[in-house]
Amino acid sequence: MEIKIDFHWQLTQHGKPHHIDDILFQMLEAIQQEGSLKQATDKLGVSYRFAWGLLNKWEALLGQPLVILERGRGARLAVVGEKLMHANRHLSASFSPELDNFSTELKREFEAILDHSPRDTFKIFTSHGLAVGALKELIDQQSDFLLDLHFHGSQESLKALKAGDCHIAGFHLPIGELRRHLMTDYLKLLDEKQHQLIYVVRRNQGLMVPKDNPKQISDLSSLTEEGVTFINRQMGSATRTLFDQLIAAHNISSDDIKGYSHEEFTHMAVAAMVASGAADIGFGIAPIADKFNLEFIPLVWEHYCLAVPQLLVDDPRVQAIISLLKSNAFYRKVKDYKGYDTARSGQLVSFDEIFA
Repeated sequence: MEIKIDFHWQLTQHGKPHHIDDILFQMLEAIQQEGSLKQATDKLGVSYRFAWGLLNKWEALLGQPLVILERGRGARLAVVGEKLMHANRHLSASFSPELDNFSTELKREFEAILDHSPRDTFKIFTSHGLAVGALKELIDQQSDFLLDLHFHGSQESLKALKAGDCHIAGFHLPIGELRRHLMTDYLKLLDEKQHQLIYVVRRNQGLMVPKDNPKQISDLSSLTEEGVTFINRQMGSATRTLFDQLIAAHNISSDDIKGYSHEEFTHMAVAAMVASGAADIGFGIAPIADKFNLEFIPLVWEHYCLAVPQLLVDDPRVQAIISLLKSNAFYRKVKDYKGYDTARSGQLVSFDEIFA
């Protein structure tokens, strides 16, 4: 059984509801990326006639053009089309992780009710990341247990592990001097004698800026320039703590950063805000910047690891996770993620290797 909880758009006019199919948002995304209606239809595998009819339908209902077609110059999104696309991106980026959590929980509960012999479940709390998402896909495809995956901040995940609320916790930690603040917090929740660390990926965090970098942002000092707006991660997240450590190391006051108090809860939500023009700079991971067609300015590498109780290391489910992290299938899923290094994926690593 698979359960997918999603949101949808509905436009109501004169008391009549009109459901906006996801294909419209896919079409707007493709037109923005390809700059051509014909290339957009080829990318989506739909006919030109279908696309033309789809756009005409919604332009008539909204009373505004969604796309501007110019002879010899291709296609580009009109103001309303661009607003729709960015709004959908932001909603998806903001709510998808939480909806995925609900989907996983409901799936577990329904299987327990409907199946007399439900699949064994294994609960992971972890910071949201593309690599662990790829791991879940492989487990769902190749393993006989259900991975009950919940996305939370690194520290919240480690607290859940210590409290016995999950089997494994995922966390990320910067490499170098910047690790010290987070390391202190993490080591209050981990014990080298009781926990084993499993390496997932090494990844890069940095600044995400609009394509072509119109405000010529070069490094952290650009955050305080006039006319530059930042979008932050939420207080308590490891990414927020890392960012705060970075600006402190560069003697930058948060009071001098316009938008510092404006927060989002995921890398994708931050990227969506930058892509929409609501902010000029965000802080996050490279592949998310790439996904939203943003430029990325790398600043710091970090470890992304799983912590598991020593007593569970030989558990077949943990061994399956380790094997999948080492597999060619996992490598193929993440090899194109910019700023990701899988050289140590699946290795059992010591506390000294990560925290010392």
